[in-house]
Amino acid sequence: MTSDGYHAREMECKSETDSVVGWEQLSSSPTGAHNSIPTLVDGEDDLGDDQQPLLSQKIADRKRANKGKLSMILGVTLPCCLSIFSVILFLRLGFVLGQAGYWQTILMVVVGYFVVILTVLSISAISTSATVEGGGVYFMISRALGPEFGGSVGLIFFVANVFASASYIIGFVEALGSNVGTGGSLLHCKECGLPVGQWYNFLYGTAVLFLCLFVCLVGAGLFAKTTFIIFCAVMVSLASVLFSFGFEDETTARVPKENNLISNATVLNYTSWSWNTFKINFGTHYTEDYTNPGTLMSFQSVFAIMFNGCTGIMAGANISGDLKNPSVAIPQGTLLACGITFIVYVILFTFSAFTCSRDLLLNNYNYLQYINALPPMITVGVFAATLSAALSTLIGASRVLQALAKDRLFSGILHPFTWTVGKNKEPLPAVLFSWFIVQMTLFLGRLNSIAPIVTMFFLVSYGVVNLACFALKVASAPNFRPTFQVYARYTSAFGALSCVVLMFFIQPAYAGATIAVMVLLFVYLLIRGPATPWGDVSQALIYHQVRKYLLRLDIRKSHVKFWRPEILLMVSNPRSAFNLIRFTNDLKKGGLYVLGHVIPQPFNAETSQYQSEQRDAWLTFVEISKMKAFVELILSSSIKTGTQSLLSAAGLGGMKPNTLAMGFYSNDLPVDTLENLEEKLYKRSKAVRYIIRDQSLEKYERVKATLPELRTLPSEQGLTGVEYVGMIQDAKTVGKNVCIMRYFENFDKHLFDDRPYIDVWPLRVRYYEEFDNTFMLVLQLACVLHMKQDWKSHTKIRIFVIIENDMGIEREILEELLKETRISATVHMVTPPTNSRYCTFTESFTTAASMGQRLQYHREINGLMQEHSNNASVIFTSLPPIPPDISKADDFLNEMDILSADIPPVVMVYGNMPVMSMDL
Repeated sequence: MTSDGYHAREMECKSETDSVVGWEQLSSSPTGAHNSIPTLVDGEDDLGDDQQPLLSQKIADRKRANKGKLSMILGVTLPCCLSIFSVILFLRLGFVLGQAGYWQTILMVVVGYFVVILTVLSISAISTSATVEGGGVYFMISRALGPEFGGSVGLIFFVANVFASASYIIGFVEALGSNVGTGGSLLHCKECGLPVGQWYNFLYGTAVLFLCLFVCLVGAGLFAKTTFIIFCAVMVSLASVLFSFGFEDETTARVPKENNLISNATVLNYTSWSWNTFKINFGTHYTEDYTNPGTLMSFQSVFAIMFNGCTGIMAGANISGDLKNPSVAIPQGTLLACGITFIVYVILFTFSAFTCSRDLLLNNYNYLQYINALPPMITVGVFAATLSAALSTLIGASRVLQALAKDRLFSGILHPFTWTVGKNKEPLPAVLFSWFIVQMTLFLGRLNSIAPIVTMFFLVSYGVVNLACFALKVASAPNFRPTFQVYARYTSAFGALSCVVLMFFIQPAYAGATIAVMVLLFVYLLIRGPATPWGDVSQALIYHQVRKYLLRLDIRKSHVKFWRPEILLMVSNPRSAFNLIRFTNDLKKGGLYVLGHVIPQPFNAETSQYQSEQRDAWLTFVEISKMKAFVELILSSSIKTGTQSLLSAAGLGGMKPNTLAMGFYSNDLPVDTLENLEEKLYKRSKAVRYIIRDQSLEKYERVKATLPELRTLPSEQGLTGVEYVGMIQDAKTVGKNVCIMRYFENFDKHLFDDRPYIDVWPLRVRYYEEFDNTFMLVLQLACVLHMKQDWKSHTKIRIFVIIENDMGIEREILEELLKETRISATVHMVTPPTNSRYCTFTESFTTAASMGQRLQYHREINGLMQEHSNNASVIFTSLPPIPPDISKADDFLNEMDILSADIPPVVMVYGNMPVMSMDL
């Protein structure tokens, strides 16, 4: 075979075949894979350095690593409760109830917790199916959906935590001003108290944030202790509120100083328990928000703020790396927190609806303090809840940022955030950066302005978590075995859909912007993201869907109307066959394309290892060449036997090759055409390669180093002519079409301008009978090639018919056929030389064969091709008749050689099946 043919002389190192390196080198290599496989000798256990069994040592290491980490209650339940309560519990209950009324408020709580619970179920399923490390939500999404989803949502979730932390600190400052600011509710002197104003509030927020920073820098231990103390303070405050609802008589509250919507002299009434009060509060009354004058509230805007009271469910997952047993603590602790906070919200909204006038709810968000038997307790509760939530989200933001940095998804930009300090390895740079971003966010200054942004970011994060769980469940991967069973694919799908719907319902502009940011980050990571060592569920989903549809693809139901080329191209070495592989890629028309290769070696450990290395190289070659092809490399005792196996077994289900393609058999030395691929890769500018982090050149060098060298001596040809013809006979026997390709080492698409034709030379045609399969396949392949856009725009199809006398009937018949088959081509009638009596018709060849002049027949056809098709890019013609007797192999090879000699790249075709239908 030629360089683009199937050389297949796969022998020793120096005389390496086009597919196999020398086995002497492989077996003698001191670094061979067989030397690197660890074994257990004499049945002994694999022992560690301290002579413990390896498993026992791992268990001991895990116990030591978990020492000092957080339990479920301290690490998950309490942080989640405090983050959920945050500013809503003490500072926005009246706002929500006064604006939305009791029934819409309960509806908001139910809808919000419904979405949250669905998300918690998904989180619980993911976290109990595998070990959850630091990074919480980001870790779950990235390991399930891949780095593109994980990185984009992880960065958004980091920003969500930053904005949430800022909103909680603003809430803290708001409570500080209303309680101990000038004229505060806890002060009896209207002129006493801390100075308030925009910049004073910013100063107080900075001080509170600095306190949070100090706790974060000390680490998870102090955070747990602080959280427990804060939770106790919140519970005491909450108990005082419930007690006051039961025993406090009617009273009044004053209008806060910052409320300019009504007169400060207005009396705001606490009616105690009253059915009339409940009836008034049952309906809606959307009006302006006194902290943001001029803005008329609506269901959407109020729900956006209310939903902030449900978004603390990730507080435990965010610090998953600091938990003793994340797989148990995250689901149980989060669900417990959701149950506690839901009950508390419903009770407080109900009690407030029965006891507080609407004026009180709308015009004093700190109303709980005025009705409390111990007013300072509310202040303590507000400070405790907001401070804890700010702490939790600040720590969560830093841990997510650290996890993003560790995975190096954004190149080395985030690398400094992987640095840790102290024995507990606290991520100091990540904490400091998170603190800085929160500090900048404090400039926004208004709680109700930040809340919708926080809601959007959290909703998109929750939506993708649900999507991750749904994908894992649908993929049906055996290793996805959550111990938490209270979930289903439908809950995850509905949770994801609910998040998206809520986003656009609350604020379409913000929702669109958030999703646009996520898409941009996704595209960036898709282009620039590094290869990651973890798998993603996309491959499992593809496998699941492909398997499902392959089972439905019944080969018995195939119809000629839907025929397409499904090609098994036997390749000896991509080095010499790159042009041929690229051309065949254009010829497949969306059909199956398999690059087949036989390694003629016995099956053993060494050859299997070599086969694996070569398969990786071939797959990388296909990847960087942008070919849509599968790779099949097999070990066999001979190339002919291996090809038989591929003809029978290549493909899967209803996707089986219907055409065997091979290069032309020749003892000529092959030409290395792999440099054409290198040239193609170098055409991409350095700037583009940098932007998309293109590693094709590096991969090309690895492929080039792994593929065996081409043979250098004619005697190294490892395939005999008889075996080659036998492979063609085998293809015919099993009902496959055959394409033999020659001169494709000279093929170049850049020469389209000089060679603007696809020429068809049908031979042995019966024009007055039904056209045979070979003739129809020749036309079909030419048409399929011409459908490719670059071929269609640069070339035209010409059909040459050799006739003795141009009577016109043949042209008419052929043009009618082209019309019926919708093939755009021009017909050219060619008259042979006066001393020739050979033409296109079957009878002409039959006559030549009966006279023993088959070679002369093909020689004259070749002369006409040289004369008329010298400017063609490719020629399609009929393959000489395949001999039934293998003893005629040399004659067959001579006929092919003579027919295809000294012409442009040619495809000689044998058709073994119907390939074209004129019926609808």
